[in-house]
Parts: sequence; C-alpha cells; structure tokens
Amino acid sequence: MNLIEIRETLEQELISVDGSGLAIVQKQINLPSNTLHAIQKVDFFQDAFPGYSGTGPIFVELIVTPFPVIPAKNMDFLAALGYGARGPMAGSDTILFKTIVGPYNDVPPYALPAFRQFPNQSVGATPTFSFYTPMVYITALIHADPSSTISNLAYSIYMAIDQSKPNLTSYGLGVLRERSVAQGIVLMNQGRTIPPTRNVGQVFPMWRYGGIRPERMLRGSDARNFWLNYTNNESEAMLSSATLRGYVAGARQMAAFDEAFGRDSPTAGPIPDWLRFGLNRGLVSGPILPQMPPVRFADNGNTICL
Repeated sequence: MNLIEIRETLEQELISVDGSGLAIVQKQINLPSNTLHAIQKVDFFQDAFPGYSGTGPIFVELIVTPFPVIPAKNMDFLAALGYGARGPMAGSDTILFKTIVGPYNDVPPYALPAFRQFPNQSVGATPTFSFYTPMVYITALIHADPSSTISNLAYSIYMAIDQSKPNLTSYGLGVLRERSVAQGIVLMNQGRTIPPTRNVGQVFPMWRYGGIRPERMLRGSDARNFWLNYTNNESEAMLSSATLRGYVAGARQMAAFDEAFGRDSPTAGPIPDWLRFGLNRGLVSGPILPQMPPVRFADNGNTICL
C-alpha cells in the first residue's frame, strides 16, 4: 500500500459558454501504471468568486473520472433556463467523485454557494471507489446563459489515493473495462416506468384477486389422450408435429393476474399449462419420430416379427 496526496487547481481567466449553455474546463493528472488506485478522499475548494456577463444563475458540475467526461447532449441540466448537456449520473461506473456548486448570483449578497457532493462528506471520509486506469481527469461542466462569458474561475482540489500492485491479468482487464464503459455510456435509462394501477399486480399477482388462481382442464378425448396416462395394454395416440407444437405453445401462453395459465383453442378446447411440464426436448423444439411398431415375444423369449 502506498498513499499519495495530490493538490491541483482549475483556473481560467475567461471562459466562453456555447449556444446550449455549456462550457467545459478539464485537467488530466497522470498516475503510475500497473497499479490499482483506491480513492481515499476528495475535496474541492473555491478560491474566488467568478465574474459573469449573463443574467441567469451559474451552476458548476465538478467531476473526477478516470477518462474524459462526455456530457449527455439529450439530457438537460436545467431545461427551464435552457441549460443543456448535463454530466453523467453520480452513480455511474465512470464517476469517482461528483459535486454540484451553485447557483452563483451576481447581485449582493455575494455569498459562496454550498457544495453538494457524491459520495457525501460522511461516506467520502472513508475509502470509496477503485480504478486501474493510470490517469485521472478533473472536469468542470459550467452551465450558464447561452453565449455568455465567465471570468476568474478558480478551484483547488485535494485527492488522497491509495495505490497497490495488482496482478497483470486483473490490471489489463480492469483498464479494458474502464475504457469500454467510458466510451459506451452517454445516457443510461435505468429502471422502468410502472403504471400505479399495475404495480401491486406485477409483484404479487394474487394480492389483487385473492384466493387461488383458476386452472384449465384438459378434455380426455380424441387426440388429447396423448397427454394422459396409459395402461400397459393400451396403444398410444399419436399427434402430428404441428398439432403437438400447437399444444405446447398454448400451454406456454401467459395470462392476466386473475386468469388461468394456458389458453382456449377453437379446435382443441382448453389447453392447461401443465402440458409443458416434463416434456422431452424433442417434443418442444425438435422433430417428432413416428411410433415404433410394438415388440411381441413368444413364450420362449424369441421376438415375434409382425
């Protein structure tokens, strides 16, 4: 284990904001290669109050990552003011530390805004995330009035990183994964939208219905005898491949929370879900062989050919 402490600054005399209300200031810090880096502490300090030519408030996303930050162009930071292209989510795999500063106002009182960070101060006081990439980027995503200018931007950064030697396989795979994730993630849709009326029924279906789920019964006649038990001296009914697969497909039919599994066929009648239980593999997907002729034996054990 080897603890290194890094002190760096982000300083810009004049910054131009683009038409989408975004400006980017970035700094790269090289780290030793063939090393596992574990973030121990990160702290940002504001050294000066920025000047501003716009009228709307300024917000700054300060992000620490092992690769350059790619803003999400189709996700706004503050749509009401036209501030577009926010940074990645703090919970993304590519983020080692993130804090949002703002709003800055250019009218008295000139109070410095608070830092809202992830991980928070309590969690960030303990070791958090590890990475293999031999560099770290400090990025400031500045959101302000489109086509405005910002002057006198000044932040100081402190980082404590614990370093250890991994095996070469772990190091190589770790670098490849971090590079792949950094290139592939611009916007992630995590989670699904559930209509409130369906929420309980999706998790515990019978909670909305009560009692036991109804079942379909198989008619014991004609071709449906294929699915029923036979005695030793009965001949087995045969089905064509298309008919058999129709039964299996009907048994796999999903149903609403208060309906029986399976489906009702116009020709075969009710098809219950238990038909698919314990099927041989060929009965599900492969060809169905015709039934072999019965084998008869004489009293002396010789086979009788029919």
